[in-house]
Amino acid sequence: MYEIVRKENTEVEVKISLTHAEWETYADKAYQENKGKFNIQGFRKGAAPRKIIEKNYGEDVFFNETLDIAFVAEYTKFFEENQDLDIIDQPSITVDKFDADGVEIKAVAPLMPKVKLGQYTGLTIEKYTEEVDEAKVEKELNQARERAARFVDAGEGAEAKLGDFVCIDFTGSVNGVEFDGGKAENYRLELGSHSFIDNFEDQIVGMKVGEERDIKVTFPADYPAEELMGKEAVFKIVLHKIENKELPELNDEFAANTSEFETLQEYKADIRKHMQESIDKRVKTQNENKLIDAIVDGTEVEIPNCLIERQLDMFVRDFEMRLSYQGLKLEDYFKYTNSDMNALRENYREQAQKAVKTRLTLEELLKDQNLEVTEEELNAYFQKQADKFGKSVELYKKTINDQNLAYIKNELLMDKVFDYLTKNNTIA
Repeated sequence: MYEIVRKENTEVEVKISLTHAEWETYADKAYQENKGKFNIQGFRKGAAPRKIIEKNYGEDVFFNETLDIAFVAEYTKFFEENQDLDIIDQPSITVDKFDADGVEIKAVAPLMPKVKLGQYTGLTIEKYTEEVDEAKVEKELNQARERAARFVDAGEGAEAKLGDFVCIDFTGSVNGVEFDGGKAENYRLELGSHSFIDNFEDQIVGMKVGEERDIKVTFPADYPAEELMGKEAVFKIVLHKIENKELPELNDEFAANTSEFETLQEYKADIRKHMQESIDKRVKTQNENKLIDAIVDGTEVEIPNCLIERQLDMFVRDFEMRLSYQGLKLEDYFKYTNSDMNALRENYREQAQKAVKTRLTLEELLKDQNLEVTEEELNAYFQKQADKFGKSVELYKKTINDQNLAYIKNELLMDKVFDYLTKNNTIA
């Protein structure tokens, strides 16, 4: 039998009481499931009676297995009969009594916390604004100009200068001994790009095609290759080719050759348009976040640690995935940063607490306003997407699995929440 001893905002404590006879029933089950593990002289393996095994291995030999079986059976009854408690994780258990009369087990399980919303309508939030930066428009044009650059042979007798592209052979050595990774042929290098260590590119300036030169450099004290840290090195350079980079003029001809537009004015207008679209999305997101932050700040909730730990698990998985895109493993990151998993999780803890509180606040707000996605709204979304991809609604629906559907519903629901909040609060 069980008894709910205590029920608080974030946890429930349950006392499970078993008579000696009930405990013995579970002990017999534990014996039947585990007797094959024991070899007792005079008996076939798995055929020794329970009392004989206990005599040889101790009376508590089946205690842990019996406790597991008994707890699962008894706790399952409690759980099924009290689903309104909204238990969100596995309980912690302790044995409070174990004697000839029976057993008492204490289980403490975390509950979904009660959320007390603060004010979420009638708020005034300072509006975030942003305008198109003309310098960024020019920067994008210049990047397109760089992509359209021509490389022209510098001609006979030309000397290499910063900004030129050169083709070189190089061989590096320390104390007359060549080192790994210090040699290449027909290497194309932009002088002034700082692709190599300091002073390397500067010492090629002034060289002519066919010229050979020894240049001296000193590797930084923090150079990645330990054997080269702080070492002086000599590179033998052979210059094969010098190319000047010629940039096209920013005019209508440039626009016609590098874009879908006939004039530079049209091209710049299109860049501004796309920048403005990005800004509009960013402004919308920033203002929604500021409004949500204000509402979350007014929410009162005691967050169980298990929810924070789950959120931390998600953050770590996401971080590990982003590292993998860079060809790194989590173990490599810890090695390079002299860190570990505990430090990583602690670094994310405050962010995880905020994320959980935000989610709980939005879920409570949804319940408070009875907001949900209707079948009509879902079908309208399907129709819009089907039209976008030139498919029938039936064909489009076949491309959606359960995970996609859950994501779509959540996105539509969040749109509804933000629509409600922006209509019922002031952003100015």
